[in-house]
Amino acid sequence: MSTKKRDYKAEYQRRRQLAEERGLSIAQARGHARKEETKVSELKRSGLIGSTRTTTVERFYQVIKGVSSGKSLSQAAKDARISVATIKKLDLERNILHRISDSKSKRWETLSRARFPILTKDGKLFKDILLDFKNASIVGDYWNATSKARMGNASALDVFAHTTVFDMNGNQYRLLTSVDDLISIFEQMSDADQEGYERSFASEQRAFRVMNYAS
Repeated sequence: MSTKKRDYKAEYQRRRQLAEERGLSIAQARGHARKEETKVSELKRSGLIGSTRTTTVERFYQVIKGVSSGKSLSQAAKDARISVATIKKLDLERNILHRISDSKSKRWETLSRARFPILTKDGKLFKDILLDFKNASIVGDYWNATSKARMGNASALDVFAHTTVFDMNGNQYRLLTSVDDLISIFEQMSDADQEGYERSFASEQRAFRVMNYAS
C-alpha cells in the first residue's frame, strides 16, 4: 500500500502564511521565539493575539447555548466535541445546568445567576449581561475593585489583567484594568449617569447575594 509523501514545502508556506496573518515571525509561530521576540504564550495571555484552537471552556459554552436552544445535553456535547462528564465538572462552579424535574426524557434547562454591566479593556460598557455563578462572582469582585481603584489604590485592578469573562451565550470579555482609563470614563459621565449606574449596580449586587445565599 503506497503512502502519500508529505509536501514539506507546502507545509512551510502554510505555516508562513498563518504566521503573517497573526503578525508573528516563523520562529514565534513554531514556538521558538528569538530572544528579542515575545513568546506566543505571553501574547495570548495579554490578549494581543487569539488562540486558533477552541478551548474546553469555549466548548462548554457551546453546549450551554445548544441546550438553551432545545438540544439534549448529549447531542449538544457531541456537537461541541466535549464529554458530558467534562461539562458536568465545569458546571460545578458555574451552576448553569439544571435537570427539568417533570421531564421524562431527562431534559436540562439553563439558568443564569445575575445580570451585571461589564466594562471592557477597550472602554466599552455593556449593560445587563447575563452571567453564571462563577462569572458573576468575578464581575462583582471587579466592580468592587474599581471603587478601590478610583479611590487611589492603583493596583486594585491588577488581578484582572488576564481575566476573561464569559456570558451565558459564550461571548468573551476582557476587563478594563487601566486605572487612568477607568477614571477618565467616569469623569465623562454626568452626575445623574453616575448616580443611576451606582444605584443600578448596587441593586444587582444585592440580588446576586440573595441568589448566592439561596443556592
